[in-house]
Amino acid sequence: MDYTQGGRIYIDEFEDYFLVQNPGTFIPGEVLPILSPGYNAPYYRNPLLAETMTNVNMIDTVAMGIRKVFRIQQERLFPMPDYYFMKPDKVVVKVYGKTLDENYMRMLYDHPEFDVETVYLLDCVQKKQPLNQEQYKRLRSLGVIEGKAPNVYVSSLIAEIVDERAQYIRNKGQNDQFYKQMIIDYLRQWGKGAKRDFMELLGEKLPDVLSDKQKNDKIRNLLALLRREGQIWNTSPNRRSAVWELVESAKQNNLADS
Repeated sequence: MDYTQGGRIYIDEFEDYFLVQNPGTFIPGEVLPILSPGYNAPYYRNPLLAETMTNVNMIDTVAMGIRKVFRIQQERLFPMPDYYFMKPDKVVVKVYGKTLDENYMRMLYDHPEFDVETVYLLDCVQKKQPLNQEQYKRLRSLGVIEGKAPNVYVSSLIAEIVDERAQYIRNKGQNDQFYKQMIIDYLRQWGKGAKRDFMELLGEKLPDVLSDKQKNDKIRNLLALLRREGQIWNTSPNRRSAVWELVESAKQNNLADS
């Protein structure tokens, strides 16, 4: 952040991503060099402030925070963040909360050993962003892309193996509307439900490539989405032990009581 601009950091949340807007230029210039473990920032806007905040563990000075966010996205099998360098001096970061390409997701699941730089290049392929010849060559040597530059795509060979087609479908899972409808049907049948109930309901229907934690996060996100859409509400005063009910049911009960 460039404090000389007197600006603020804005965070805007959407259904499947959020944006962070930060005043000031992007000191490294581009993202890829930062993902290298040996990267060091060339300078800081305020060296004294940077040193002070580092000493009290408020920030780091080697861009570890950026690499950490990219690594978290990799572990969640999600796309890498997008950086937009806006004129005159503003940086906007888009962090995804959904899958864009099923083949990309499967590739990350099958290859957790990939370093974050490789995953970043693979993410560029799924987003149809251009790479140079050396970068294409690097990905081809790993066997993770197909096609002829610039029309390349993440390899889908895993889905073409006959013996694995059923598993591929299970890994792909259903869209969010399918899962949301199951939650709504459950609440219509039983009146109320907690997150553990929906974990039992959806656990086996979510993609097999997701870990238990990722499935838990997925269900939490589905519940949050239904709440924002005005379809369900939390009847418990304790957010850690939320008990969900359909908004339409609550309205009907209020009318009956009146």
